[in-house]
Amino acid sequence: MGGLRDVRAVVTDLDGTIIRADGTASEATVAACQALRAAGIPLVAATARTPAGIRALGGLAPLISIAVCCTGAIGYDPAADRYLWQERMPRETLAGLLDRLSAQLPEAEVAVYDGRAWFMTAAYRAVRGADHFGPRAVVERRWLPRVDACVAAVCHPDLGPPALIAALSAVGATPVAASFGQAGHRVVEVAPAGIDKASGVRRALAALDVPPECAVAFGDMPIDLPMFAAVGLGVAMADAHPEVLTAAGDSTGSVDEDGFAAWLRRERVIGAEA
Repeated sequence: MGGLRDVRAVVTDLDGTIIRADGTASEATVAACQALRAAGIPLVAATARTPAGIRALGGLAPLISIAVCCTGAIGYDPAADRYLWQERMPRETLAGLLDRLSAQLPEAEVAVYDGRAWFMTAAYRAVRGADHFGPRAVVERRWLPRVDACVAAVCHPDLGPPALIAALSAVGATPVAASFGQAGHRVVEVAPAGIDKASGVRRALAALDVPPECAVAFGDMPIDLPMFAAVGLGVAMADAHPEVLTAAGDSTGSVDEDGFAAWLRRERVIGAEA
C-alpha cells in the first residue's frame, strides 16, 4: 500500500476514474462506495464538476461526504444539498484573462461559472461540443467580465489542453488568470489564485477531521497531481495520463475495469464481498 496503513478517508476524481464515458458508475463502484459508508470511511469527490454535476450522479451522490467541486473553488455537501465554501475570482483577474485571450488567442472561447449557472459564448458551446451540467446561458463575450466567477473554462478549436496551457503561459495569461488545470480532453479550467484540487481536498479533510496522511486519492489526469501531493497515497488508473502514472505511489485498473473498487478490496479497505 505504498506505506499507507491507516485509510481514514478515500478521495477520488470522478470522470475517467469512477465515472465511465457514458456518465454512469458501475455496480461494483457503487457497491464499493456503499461499503465505505458502512465502514464509516468518508468519501470525498474532487472534480471539475459543479454541484449540479454531482447531483447528476443520482444514487451515488448521497454516498459522497464532501464534493470538492470546480477544482477546489466550491465545497458541496450532497446529502444536505448545501454549499460549504465558495471561492471567487476577482473581476479584474477575469477581465485580464479575457483581454489577453482576445488580443493573443482570439480563437480561444470561454465560459464562466458563478456558483449557480454557467455563462458562455455560442462559439464556446460549439467548440466544447457538450453542455455543462445545470443552468447555463449563452451571452455575448463582452458580458462575461461582469460575472462573479468561481471558475472559468477555456477551450480552443485546434489546441488541446496541454498546448492551450502552454499558449496561455506564452501570452502572459498565467499571472493574471491564477491557476490552470487540464479538465478532461478539451477544456482548461482556470481557478482563483491558490485554488486547486489540493487546496479543496485539504479543506474537506479538515472538515472531516481526517489527517491528510491518512487519505488515499484516485485520479487519471494532470489536474489530479496536486491532490496526490496533498494525501498519504495517490493511486493512478491504468489508463491515466503518463504524468499521473509517474507521480502515483500505486496504480489500479481502469474505470472500465472497476479499478477503484478492486484496489479498495485488494488493500482490505473494504471487504472482499463489496
